[in-house]
Amino acid sequence: MDQVLNKVKDKQNLIFDSTSNSSKEEYFIQNGRILLEKFVYLNQGQDIGSGQLKIFGQKDIEKATNNLDRDLVIGSSAYRNVYKASIEDRVVVIGVPLQEEPNPEMIHRNLTEAAIAMVMNHDSMIKLYGCCLETSTPILVYELLPNGTLFQHLHGDLASSKCMKWIDCLRVATDAAYALSYMHNALRKPVVHRGFSSFSVLLDHSFHAKLSNFGYAVSITPGDTSERWAVLGAPGYVDPEYTITHVVTEKCDVYSFGVLMLEMLTRKNPGRMIRGGRDLVEVFLSAVEKKCMIKMIDSGVLEQASRDEIHKVAELALKCVAKSRDQRPTMIEVVVQLRQILDRKDLLRVCSHVG
Repeated sequence: MDQVLNKVKDKQNLIFDSTSNSSKEEYFIQNGRILLEKFVYLNQGQDIGSGQLKIFGQKDIEKATNNLDRDLVIGSSAYRNVYKASIEDRVVVIGVPLQEEPNPEMIHRNLTEAAIAMVMNHDSMIKLYGCCLETSTPILVYELLPNGTLFQHLHGDLASSKCMKWIDCLRVATDAAYALSYMHNALRKPVVHRGFSSFSVLLDHSFHAKLSNFGYAVSITPGDTSERWAVLGAPGYVDPEYTITHVVTEKCDVYSFGVLMLEMLTRKNPGRMIRGGRDLVEVFLSAVEKKCMIKMIDSGVLEQASRDEIHKVAELALKCVAKSRDQRPTMIEVVVQLRQILDRKDLLRVCSHVG
């Protein structure tokens, strides 16, 4: 394992070491131009109190990661290593690309995330503190969310601890719904996430959620269904109507959010199911039709949630995953209904303590 990590570190050091001053300037100009174009396209001349995005140099990244110290790696993918680091007296997360050559897909995704951070600023969206434009693929610097992803708590290493209660799930769902609703409504043109899943929901110490992974996000013209988009998104969460028509609307996110609610109710992994040839939505719908939905609900949820809550959340989830996008609610409507469920649960808890 150490040999593999050493090779990865050597490869990443090569990325930094082989970058000459002229190359840094060239990358900075190219990446900066793309970032500005994305910012202008998203912003449309609006000022909605967007966040500040700091531009870091390559040396800042090297210093923050202690020259890419492998002991600071807290996650990895096929494209990058993720480091827990310190920059300007702030604990952050830094994603450093593995490839030496420019990766067009990652350049586009990272700069889309940076542009969204410049335009949008919401308590339930992860804060992007800055980025480095001097490398072939821009490097992003995020705030650190210490409680991992929702996926980890539902299916991964943190799931076995059973520390995530049903009330936490409701709060997390509400926070994520607020974030999607903000993306859809804050600007003149809706911004559709397209990559929403339990991987993209990060949690703090108090199980408050923040939405992340905006690399697939697109700005759309309301009511315009003429434009066609490549089908992107997390397997198991992608709107079937979108896969057929290649048309992106806000209802693509609504569908993905509905899948997430079913995932929280059942604790079943939509991605693993779809890879095995089964779809969580279809399986759940079949259980409903056979009047055995309750058998699909996770035992922990059954212990902590009332039957009324379970039916209300399931009903809302099924509205979100309706086959036709026109039959799905807006994210504003989803927020309202989740808030009502959550407020009622909080009220019942207070009354039980008083009693």
